[in-house]
Amino acid sequence: MVEQGQLSIFVVSDSIGETAQRMTHATLSQFPDLSHVEVKKFSFVHDEEALKNILNLAKQKEAIVVTTLVEEALNVFGHEYANAQGIPYIDYMSDLIHLISDKTGSQPLMESGALRKLDRDYFKRIEAMEYSVKYDDGKNFTHLEEADALIVGVSRTSKTPLSMYLANKGYKVANIPLVPESPVPEHVYTQKHKKVFGLTASPKYIMNIRTERMKVLGLPNTGQYNDMQRIKEELIYAEEVFKRLNAIVINTEYKSIEESAFYIEKHLLK
Repeated sequence: MVEQGQLSIFVVSDSIGETAQRMTHATLSQFPDLSHVEVKKFSFVHDEEALKNILNLAKQKEAIVVTTLVEEALNVFGHEYANAQGIPYIDYMSDLIHLISDKTGSQPLMESGALRKLDRDYFKRIEAMEYSVKYDDGKNFTHLEEADALIVGVSRTSKTPLSMYLANKGYKVANIPLVPESPVPEHVYTQKHKKVFGLTASPKYIMNIRTERMKVLGLPNTGQYNDMQRIKEELIYAEEVFKRLNAIVINTEYKSIEESAFYIEKHLLK
């Protein structure tokens, strides 16, 4: 037995080893009295010889071996060799993979680094959401070249919900409200290779939506915001902007956010 308060752990992975390292540190947090803990990581281990050398070193150091080896044959070798040599060997992946597969009938990818890919996708979504919030409703017109798409339209055509929905799928979206008195900055029209989506609906539909919005806010039901003539003027201006931006026009009337987003995503993936 090693000296009390001291511990050596070898983390072995056929990828970077992030999964086992995280789980190891989470476990170690339950032992605050351990004064000398060494966690040594061995990444990209793909053959039996390399694994055998690590296990022999673990035996010399009296270390616990923690693995996240996806390749089944290599993992079986590791288990058998460790048992034969009396080396403490913990496999974080295999048992859970097999349990999930047996329970669901689904087949695992058996792909090294799958967690890292998930992490990349997660951070991509976070970055996209931060961008889309920053560029929501015409708050910002700088660095539009970073956007995957521009969404433009008059008020109450679902610009913000669509932007946030797409951002949650990893797309950076800037959305711009179209108001005749506040023209779109000229430099926006220079985004020649940017995919632009123009949202529209019938005047009556927009009027009804705006009227309901005013009721919710406790505002008078009459005013320029939900005036039919005013809405028609806004839509005429919107058509001019759509044309200048070469926008793909989407009628959002009675469409769900998911339907409109599906249509936009098809164009983004082209």
